[in-house]
Amino acid sequence: MSTLKLKTLKLQQSIGTIYVSKIKPNDLLAMSVVDRRRIEEDDEILGIQRELKKDKVIQIQNYLSSVDATFPNSIIVNTESNFVVNETETELELKIDDNTFTIIDGQHRAEGFREIELEKFELLIAIFKDLKVDQQANIFSTINSQQTKVDPSLNLNLELNSKVYTPKKMMIEIAQSFNYDKDSPWYGNIKMLGSKTSGIISLSAFVNPLLDITYPEKDYYLIRNELMSNEKEFPSFLNLNYKVDRYLFWELYKRKDINSVYKILYNYFNSLKVILEQDWLNNKSLLNKTTGYNAIIKLFRDIGKNGFENSDLSYNFLFNKLKPLSKMNGTITSENYGASGTKATNELYYEMKKTLANNGYK
Repeated sequence: MSTLKLKTLKLQQSIGTIYVSKIKPNDLLAMSVVDRRRIEEDDEILGIQRELKKDKVIQIQNYLSSVDATFPNSIIVNTESNFVVNETETELELKIDDNTFTIIDGQHRAEGFREIELEKFELLIAIFKDLKVDQQANIFSTINSQQTKVDPSLNLNLELNSKVYTPKKMMIEIAQSFNYDKDSPWYGNIKMLGSKTSGIISLSAFVNPLLDITYPEKDYYLIRNELMSNEKEFPSFLNLNYKVDRYLFWELYKRKDINSVYKILYNYFNSLKVILEQDWLNNKSLLNKTTGYNAIIKLFRDIGKNGFENSDLSYNFLFNKLKPLSKMNGTITSENYGASGTKATNELYYEMKKTLANNGYK
């Protein structure tokens, strides 16, 4: 019989004893099962965990590729007495079996190591013993319902402290410029953390669509790793070849040309401000709120592609392309397009596209 000895620290809490230890990811995976909600013969079997989200696992695997990846919080498991071979005040010896542990919380973190071998990576593990299923379910429910979600804008703001110049950092700086430049079409209307102005749109809602036309989100840690490995000189990113008609700002980011990105967007937003003056920065309009903003950035991807192909993203070029939208001036409201969500964004975007197409722009 194969066993695993874990050095433990025993904690006493209201629920009973918790054994805190460290474990290698491959040992945890080899000894674990997840009690998931599943369907068997048309009947729903109620398990503790949600279905595994593959995209979340991929996101974790991408994160694990970073040079400073860390999981400082514990993966929580339960074991049964029949798997315990020996127990002392400082050690727990467990039978190695694929059912030794039931993962209560942390299944995605554990699965992130399934196809990754990291020799020096150890995981914190909190082990309960002989918990009933309803107790395990209560722990899972409490952990996942009582956590306070971090404001996405706060997450972005923390990027400003990064010592490397990521695309996120560049776009946050651009958002700051639009908010604080008195000549900006967005002046005082982006909700910056610590700002005294209320604003119309949050920092994350402003920045994220711009990032989507700069690089694929899944490659964030690849980009960051390359930056971390080349601190003295900005890397060339020769291994990352993105389609220029999809990721419009990537080449400018590679050159650290924040001024050109800002100027292009400045020209675009200023054009819309003039053409759609009844809607621009009007609280009764959707245009500058998340719904409308997402639509105009989708439209920019079309217009911008054409502009980059013609090496012209001047104010005059953009204004002339967008001028037919004046027919929509004052109509961009929730009554016409819905208050929020992807459906409302797409309806507004397609209406803008149709208006331009009807006036000769393809």
